[in-house]
Amino acid sequence: MCKERDVINQYLAFTKIYNEQVKLHGSTRKAVLATIRICKAQNVLGEHLSGREKEVVDIMMTLFNEEYILKTYVESKEKEASEKTKIGLAQKLYKKGNSVGDIADILDSSVKEVEQWLGLVRA
Repeated sequence: MCKERDVINQYLAFTKIYNEQVKLHGSTRKAVLATIRICKAQNVLGEHLSGREKEVVDIMMTLFNEEYILKTYVESKEKEASEKTKIGLAQKLYKKGNSVGDIADILDSSVKEVEQWLGLVRA
């Protein structure tokens, strides 16, 4: 049990060092390599990192890539939802007699974009 606790404490230390490096270098290979270098110097997960450094770097970089893909996906879905909301609002405002220019101003969009949303011009 004592050995397990030590491994958990070392993992927590690794995570803290890693988070600090990501703040300094972003989600980059440089952050991962700096984390490994610091952890080795401080003997945090030393045995594991010594024999498996390349594997740890590969895993961490894969996690960065997955995180980036997920973030990009979420951002695109949010943008898509925002645009659908704007289109619906533009259509309601137009039906109520608002001009295309006023709608563009209200929705902080271009006149051309509003015209496309309303089907007044081809995309």
